[in-house]
Amino acid sequence: MTTILLCADTDVERVADQVESLTTLPLDPDRVRVVVYHVFRADGEGADAGKLKSVARAVEALEAAGFEVAVEQSNGDAVREILDAAEAFDADLLSLAGRRKSPAGKALFGSVAQQVSLRSDRPVLFCSPD
Repeated sequence: MTTILLCADTDVERVADQVESLTTLPLDPDRVRVVVYHVFRADGEGADAGKLKSVARAVEALEAAGFEVAVEQSNGDAVREILDAAEAFDADLLSLAGRRKSPAGKALFGSVAQQVSLRSDRPVLFCSPD
């Protein structure tokens, strides 16, 4: 079975774009498990990723497309947590969404998607806002 780690933030449209990118690939939903994964930046005690609109809509759309779906979460440094989750779930593919940032903004503040794609030894499907 193929495992895809869909790294979801709180932006409903970005996550919907990620879901669309997966559902349009030539995948057999019966052979793919999608882990919708959210990293809370602050202490995640009491937080529930499944209650986020972006995650709930992703789960709904992926299940409607026939995929097996699980929701997982963690808290802390997003880059480190995503890389650790990719290893823990033995992900075959990471799905990430980018945000609009200028090159200067990326240099000053970094980009989770950029850092994960540079540090991961797994294939990354990158969905841009455009």
